[in-house]
Amino acid sequence: MKKSKAILLLLRLPFLTVTVGAVLLGTAFAWWQTGRFGLGFFLLAFAGACFLHIACNVANDYFDFKSGNDAANLNALVPFSGGSRMVLDGFVKPGEALAVSIVFACLGSAIGLYLNAVLNGNVILFIGLGALFFVFSYNGVPIRLVNRGVGELAIFLAWGPLMVIGAYYVQAESFSSFWPLIAAIPSGVLTTLVLLINEFADREADLSTGRKTWVILFGFKKSFLVYLSLALSCYVLVLIGVLFGGWPLWSFLVLITLPLPFMAFKTGMKNLENWSGFLPAVKATILMNLAFLIILSISFVI
Repeated sequence: MKKSKAILLLLRLPFLTVTVGAVLLGTAFAWWQTGRFGLGFFLLAFAGACFLHIACNVANDYFDFKSGNDAANLNALVPFSGGSRMVLDGFVKPGEALAVSIVFACLGSAIGLYLNAVLNGNVILFIGLGALFFVFSYNGVPIRLVNRGVGELAIFLAWGPLMVIGAYYVQAESFSSFWPLIAAIPSGVLTTLVLLINEFADREADLSTGRKTWVILFGFKKSFLVYLSLALSCYVLVLIGVLFGGWPLWSFLVLITLPLPFMAFKTGMKNLENWSGFLPAVKATILMNLAFLIILSISFVI
């Protein structure tokens, strides 16, 4: 395999769909609340968020190779779990992967510093620092949040409050209520569910390397109950937004996606440890994340 193709696969670009949804939601909510939209700021925020997400993807591959997690993962649901395996298979050297991660982290940081300089206050600076912390501490030494049972919380914070509110602030430059935070919660929850659904097949490998994921802590069946409860909470939050926050009735269009968490739950529970049969549950979760956030975003601009 050519080095260029290996590095492209290392980036795991398809997973950027969760970042697309988060940035669109924050931007759309800012438009709905303030009527403000700057295309240049939107593109910069989107690029910065994607660069940091890529940095996180590649850092995870590097640290999973160093810990032996990828080598121990015999059930990886490629291309969804188990990393890109480009380092494990020898197509990219570990040092090269770390360098790629640092480059993308620097690119994202440069955009963040520029936005912080041209916008009011230092909100973007603090959001960026939080993002960098999660990029390298989720799975990196010495903190390794995923080994402390808080990896899911880190993903929720990164793709919920940090990313959505960051995209919101780039447009609005202020906070007039707590509703942007409420709007950010579904993005954080749904992205956490993408992580959670991939932890099922990874359980044995994660256990062997000291990870404390929810699937390890709660077991298969309880983790799926947590999955379904969190998924349904996103729809409840939309109901709360419409009833108490004045969100547009169009927001109820997210109900179109309601069959997806039930489909994932039913398929997953039926195919525990039959990972080829489990795969549709992963796909349904990723689709739910993207469709829910795009529909909710559209409801704020129509």
